[in-house]
Amino acid sequence: MKHIVIKDFGPLKSADIFLGRTNLIIGMQSSGKSCVMMIACHCSWVEKRIALRQSATEFMQGTSFIDMLISYYHAKGYVHDDTYIEYQSDYMKFMYDQATRKFSHEWNSKKRWSYRRPKVSYIPAERNVISIVEKWDKMDVAYNSILDFKTDWDAARKFIKQETDILGTGISYRYDDAASADKITTADGVPLNMVDSSSGVQSLIPQFVHLDYLCKGIYEDEKNRSEKNYSEKQLINNLLEILYYRHFKALDDGQNKPSQIVINKNGRDYIFYSAKDAKAFDREAAHFLNTDHAEVFLEEPESNLFPPTQFQLMNWIVDRTYDRTHRNSFFIATHSPYILNHLLQENLTDFRLFLSYPVGKGCYSIKAASEEEIQQIYDNGSDAFFNFDAFCE
Repeated sequence: MKHIVIKDFGPLKSADIFLGRTNLIIGMQSSGKSCVMMIACHCSWVEKRIALRQSATEFMQGTSFIDMLISYYHAKGYVHDDTYIEYQSDYMKFMYDQATRKFSHEWNSKKRWSYRRPKVSYIPAERNVISIVEKWDKMDVAYNSILDFKTDWDAARKFIKQETDILGTGISYRYDDAASADKITTADGVPLNMVDSSSGVQSLIPQFVHLDYLCKGIYEDEKNRSEKNYSEKQLINNLLEILYYRHFKALDDGQNKPSQIVINKNGRDYIFYSAKDAKAFDREAAHFLNTDHAEVFLEEPESNLFPPTQFQLMNWIVDRTYDRTHRNSFFIATHSPYILNHLLQENLTDFRLFLSYPVGKGCYSIKAASEEEIQQIYDNGSDAFFNFDAFCE
């Protein structure tokens, strides 16, 4: 479980929330929903970086923690003099205080080595930019979150290659490797370039193909991918050295030398004299180096989609979230009553609903809806959005 505390960031006055497996946030436009999501995503990424390096040193230097957040999400002007961010998971706890310009970190010693590597992905509302520009890979975009999505989308489309009858719409997708182009076949069999398709298709296809890759394809893709750049190799080797010396036990003087057990990782041999130690090293290394699950932060999945398609998309997301193989998680921001009602009627385990509400002077706070409030919102259906204030008093 993840616990996030935010004070005075952008329009947000305060937020103190515990994330579940499926998380949904609703509220007025410009009320801090994206702020909560970007901070939650940033903290997950920081946690991953610290875990893989087994060090928080880079974030201890000046204001690097908040500077990376501002740069990545193009959030200049969101940080105030008393901005404060705190994050706690099963593995670690860290906090940043703008008043003192200090970042502090501590491990959970009992769970530190139980970390399982996620693929952390922020899917911005502006995702359809890759659909409406034919040579999107040549574009110069200032938003790093969009640049990252473009990179992830490129990996996804090259691996997935094609999708047929997407969400029962009759629409099919194909990636033309030779032309480096995205092709669509409509429900009535008409072939199109994605750039020439409807706004609904341009919104749906990148989202669906990318999510399918995150929740399923990435695991197979990683197994088949052998090329790594220098910095990736260095990171892997450094982590493996840490894990090796954590599990390796030298022989005592005069002790009979047993047979060696060799584990090869990243092109290097790691020698053990105990099968138990070798197995523990191999298991721990796999958890740190291979993607175990996806943590997806998704803005407005309903954009340009017909309500029944919204329903089908959320049904598909729920199936992927509660897949028994990978413990994927979703944090979704929406303005759609169809998405809200669908998730509520599913009666999901480990579900959280968050509401952003005004607290005066253009500021907002975030609250987690109680079980009673969730039932009231569900009973009100789409009227919940028109009577939103009643649930935020």
